[in-house]
Amino acid sequence: MINKIKQQTQVNQFTFVFSHYSVLLAVIFLAAMIILCDGITFAQPNPPFVRGTEPVNTTQVTNTPVQVTPPNTAATVTNPAITAELEKAVTAFNNSKFSEALDILKALYASHPEIAPPRVIMAQMFAQAKLSDAVRANLELGTEETPSDPEAYLLLGEIALRQRNLTAAELLLKRAAETVQAYSASETRKKNLTSSIMRVFSDLYESRQRWAQMEKCVDDQIRFDGQNATFLRRKGIAVFRQDRDEEAKKLFLQADQLDQTNKESGQKGIPADAIMAQLYLTRGDKDKARTFLEAALRAYPDSKEVLALSIQMRVSDDKLEEATPLAQRLLAEDPTSSSAKRLRATVGLYLQDYVLAEKLFQELLLESPTDAPAQNGLALALCEQNSPDKLKRALEYAVDNVRKNQSNGEFWGTLGWIQYKANLTEEAEKSLKQSIATGSINAATAYYYARLAVKSNKIDEAKRFLNLALQGNNQFAKRREAAQLLKELSK
Repeated sequence: MINKIKQQTQVNQFTFVFSHYSVLLAVIFLAAMIILCDGITFAQPNPPFVRGTEPVNTTQVTNTPVQVTPPNTAATVTNPAITAELEKAVTAFNNSKFSEALDILKALYASHPEIAPPRVIMAQMFAQAKLSDAVRANLELGTEETPSDPEAYLLLGEIALRQRNLTAAELLLKRAAETVQAYSASETRKKNLTSSIMRVFSDLYESRQRWAQMEKCVDDQIRFDGQNATFLRRKGIAVFRQDRDEEAKKLFLQADQLDQTNKESGQKGIPADAIMAQLYLTRGDKDKARTFLEAALRAYPDSKEVLALSIQMRVSDDKLEEATPLAQRLLAEDPTSSSAKRLRATVGLYLQDYVLAEKLFQELLLESPTDAPAQNGLALALCEQNSPDKLKRALEYAVDNVRKNQSNGEFWGTLGWIQYKANLTEEAEKSLKQSIATGSINAATAYYYARLAVKSNKIDEAKRFLNLALQGNNQFAKRREAAQLLKELSK
């Protein structure tokens, strides 16, 4: 396997663009976002706060058989005859008789045009089975077979938005909006589809950073669906982005009131101060962000959302000792939470609590064997424990991770670091060059390269990489060691 890595890592020349954030720091951010946005399927470039109900995630693929159930959106009436036929279609689908399932749905749709079209229902079942290629294929066929129904356009638009194909998403959503106006088979379904189209348009405008259009879209949805806390928070984001900070704060507070957020009843959404903190971070105003976040933490000391944000802030500020009790508290709130576990493991890794980090990353990997960031964290925790057996395991995990993720520069950097610690200097240099050849180098990899340069007595090169690693106050697991090394080399 090492020989294979040698072949993969041979490069003659390389250039790089520095990336400020490592996968491990991104893990902290993403874990915080998972806690904040449990159930949200879209990944937005801006802070994704509380959304409405999202569709099934259609972008995951698995080879594991999944027993699907009748999609909740398949019928908008409580008709026993429809339910019976849907169950027949599901049974056929679960027995891999896809053509039979489709025939049942086509016959059902012919007599009950008020339900979703056959291809849409098939797509929903394939989504439950995590077969993303079949999802898209059925939706594409749906636009051909039932072009006057808006749902296939809507779902394709959501997939395009999730994949950051924003122009395609906008065109598909416009087509869905045009089609739903003429739709008349079911008033209930028409209302639900219209609401969903508005919601996804709002997400699109957020992605496009068209804040005035986003605000108008949310206002339209409030008039259509009625006011609720989610809509108020969505509007608050758009308003803040138009530099109307006080108005945004009032909207967030109003959302808190609608949610009846207090210590006795608990909150359903993110508190106003915590949202304001996130938004000020998007402006780069960390001072205001800290002020609002500390206020939120005082008011909601047990809030998972606020704790996650507070951990993220302290890690970013290199206040790891302060992050530790918060991460412990968050994990104590929900010991089975993978997000809380990931945050605690990462903080432990940063503070060199490698035994704890190993334990938690191992648990995450057992829960989800395809969790590449957890595998990366586990490899790093293992290689630091001065154990030949654990170093060997670390190398195996790192090699496996780059084999499965060959374009991931962070994982190549991890492999290079572990090879360095295993005194495989030549292999380490090649892996680190491969990390750079992916197009970016993060702070951790820059530090690893500096250590390799020191070993080769290339002090000027080492100092250059250390300065690169430390620029911008970006956080990574070896930041303190990098600062100390640079200080020693600069004497």
